[in-house]
Amino acid sequence: MRALPKRPASHVIGTLAESLVERAITARGWIYRRLEKDKDYGIDGEVEVFSERGHATGILFKVQVKGSRKKVRALKLKQSTENYLSISPLPVFLFVVEVESGTIRFLLAERNRANHGAISLDESEELDESGFALLEEIAGEHCQACLTMGDYTLHNASAQLIRCLDLMLNFGGDVEAMVKWLRFFASDEVLTLSYGYAVFLRNEIKRDEGLLERIREWVIEFFPECQEEIDQAIAAFDRGEVMGRRLEVAYL
Repeated sequence: MRALPKRPASHVIGTLAESLVERAITARGWIYRRLEKDKDYGIDGEVEVFSERGHATGILFKVQVKGSRKKVRALKLKQSTENYLSISPLPVFLFVVEVESGTIRFLLAERNRANHGAISLDESEELDESGFALLEEIAGEHCQACLTMGDYTLHNASAQLIRCLDLMLNFGGDVEAMVKWLRFFASDEVLTLSYGYAVFLRNEIKRDEGLLERIREWVIEFFPECQEEIDQAIAAFDRGEVMGRRLEVAYL
């Protein structure tokens, strides 16, 4: 009788560890997204931080999850992970899970922490109430896209004019579709420059009914050659037509 394939115990521990992290993040009211495309770099997921009232903050960070049966003192990183850390525009955190106790600890993964591919966990923090607050604080400080929402105005965010042109030209003013497109299709570099501002625009457009028209006028002032295309995109959105980048996220 042919022997059936066996699943290694390390795979079981890894799956359980990521599930525990995902559950803790979700219970906090944040979003945990599994990232199969980044597994080759040792990146398991991405977290988006929300306020206590459920508002998006624009803060994003990447996650590598390591599971073990008991407490470990250090982690060994693959070379591909070290290379990723050196170029990632978003902060990356290591989450270490003791699957038998359910204890989760975290540490900001910085290239200069590694000693011959190993990272000491002596300075790691437990993911409890104070740990979550510290995690948000550290992620906010390291996330270049994440100005405090109160610091934004229509004219002061990084790459804001191009993002507003993108909103009008490629999404017809559909800011929800633009935010979704950025989340699913934008590179980390674009996310870093644009995601926080896109979230800010979404919140402000909900609050101010006249803001979208003012954005249109402002964009056309700088890009008059795009007026016809912009107005066609807006008209298509108003008619309920799904096209362009809106079509790319329509069924996500």
